[in-house]
Amino acid sequence: MPALRPHPPLAFDESGTPVSTLYGDVFRSRAGAWSEARTVFVEGCELPRRWTALAGQGADASFTILELGFGLGVNFLATLQAWRERRGPPARLHFVSIEAHPLEAGDLRRALEAFGAPASDSQRLLAQWPLALPGLHRLAFDADDVTLTLCFGDAAALVPKLRLAADAFFLDGFAPARNPRMWEPALLRALGRLARPGAALATWSVAGAVREALLGAGFEAERVAGHADKRHRLRARHAPRWRGAPPPEPPPRWPERSVLVVGAGLAGAAVAAGFARRGWRATVVESAPAPLRGGSAQPLCADHLHLSPDDNPLARLTRAALGARALDPVLKGHAPLGKLLVDADDREAASRHAMLERLGFPGEFARYLPPDEASDTAGLRLPRGGLWLPRCDALDPAALARAWLDIPGVDVRAGAAAAALEDGPGGWVARDASGRELGAAAVAVLANAGDAPRLAALDSMPLRRVRGQSTLVERGRIGALRVVLGGDAYAAPLGDAILIGASFDDGESLEPSADVDAGNVGRLARMIGGEPRHWLAGARSGPVGHRYASADRMPAIGALPDESAAVREAAALLRNDRLALPRAHGLYGAFAFGSRGLLWATLAAALLPALAEGDPLPLESDLLRAVDPGRFVRRMLRRRRSD
Repeated sequence: MPALRPHPPLAFDESGTPVSTLYGDVFRSRAGAWSEARTVFVEGCELPRRWTALAGQGADASFTILELGFGLGVNFLATLQAWRERRGPPARLHFVSIEAHPLEAGDLRRALEAFGAPASDSQRLLAQWPLALPGLHRLAFDADDVTLTLCFGDAAALVPKLRLAADAFFLDGFAPARNPRMWEPALLRALGRLARPGAALATWSVAGAVREALLGAGFEAERVAGHADKRHRLRARHAPRWRGAPPPEPPPRWPERSVLVVGAGLAGAAVAAGFARRGWRATVVESAPAPLRGGSAQPLCADHLHLSPDDNPLARLTRAALGARALDPVLKGHAPLGKLLVDADDREAASRHAMLERLGFPGEFARYLPPDEASDTAGLRLPRGGLWLPRCDALDPAALARAWLDIPGVDVRAGAAAAALEDGPGGWVARDASGRELGAAAVAVLANAGDAPRLAALDSMPLRRVRGQSTLVERGRIGALRVVLGGDAYAAPLGDAILIGASFDDGESLEPSADVDAGNVGRLARMIGGEPRHWLAGARSGPVGHRYASADRMPAIGALPDESAAVREAAALLRNDRLALPRAHGLYGAFAFGSRGLLWATLAAALLPALAEGDPLPLESDLLRAVDPGRFVRRMLRRRRSD
């Protein structure tokens, strides 16, 4: 994804109206901004009438709007106000907006004040306003009943990657003559592929080229009376005469809003909480006597954010996961420790400088610190500088999981292993070795690490079991570390100690190893300088556990494949890569988290409920493929055919 280019500082004309110096035009008429948003877009798409009609579908119904050109957010705030004026369902509103050049928060504040925006809504928007980072950023309003997904980047690149079904479209880019890319026929055709049958569209532009492009995208457009000094505006309805691709699938329908989660580690706890916050009843079954055993038993779990010069899928996924955690109410108000990636040598320092220059990330997300500043930030003397990531953290997984599992609607049943998972008429049932029912629900999520492939009958995804052991060193022997350190070693402050590790090896024993402790301490000593023998004299072994990783080190988060059906359909699936894999209905996975349990858990908690409810997904399509639990199925089928 290309580097994001934020909007340059706003200018204001003599009337106090915000002007885009990038496009040489006003964002909106200061005198009629709110009436224009209401008339052209809210009424243009007949939203109040359509919301009333949708109320008959029940309290679980939702409505999705896709906008091109977020700008100052006037359309969103006007839509939010109209949404509050309705009576009854639908219960959830999703507003997805594309913005290639996001404003700096201070400029946005000044512009909204100039327009007289409602203070409370403006404050809520500004409090959540994301950094200028490419990708999708989700914000919550009205007790999470309204979500705003800001998509920062080029619309032509982003829209084909969105996974949503739109009920309405707002086209509100700058004029075609000033910003032609926002009105290109290919982009409007991409919108048409996301349209639900009968989806409405509204725009202030009546340019002939726009109307022609809309017709080519399957929209029937008509000119209607304009607003203020504009004679006309357009409104349209998606009614294609032919369709090259099927319409978006309708949202899933379940007999009840209940989920069965197998596994009560970080993954299971996070996913259960994610569903429960959406009003689902979550039952969590755990084989151990209590939650958070195995790989989740470390006293601290750190964010292992990945950055790469090409902003590759792993970098984008870890960034999305870090952003998803910002919505977690359990961590509201928590100040992260920050993480410092210490340079291994001068070559790595030069490489990081070049990467930051290329990516153009804001300093609040990532910046380079020279040795003196790095030492001041870390709280101890460092031999080299490094990359500072102020939004990363190290958290107590046990405390975090307890808070997630204590959310109303979550029921934990520990001490019995799920020997089998059965698909029945009402959903999924977990049973122990004697056949006793442990839990049942309409939807099931396997979050039980290495045992997930067995329960799901997944031969395509063998997991590598990795042993991890941490080491605790007396803090006084190393220094007053106050941030997370990364690089050749990982360390974080933990009370009167410093946690080092955890190791990443193939050992099977869960007994602590003195050799592993020496290896952990030695790596940190080489990274920051120090005497490992002195440190080891005041060290003790931390917990030992097993983590599980896939062959490509990516997690498995999403709908699980039905491999038996895939084998039956192997010939067709291997002939056509575009043919969808068969899926096990209502069965999802959240496992293979490796050493990134904290990040992947929060990502799964955001993604899986959205999948189950048919909401706009918080990841682009290429990132969804990267974490798809079915990504190895075709490889397995090709291997079997060659055998």
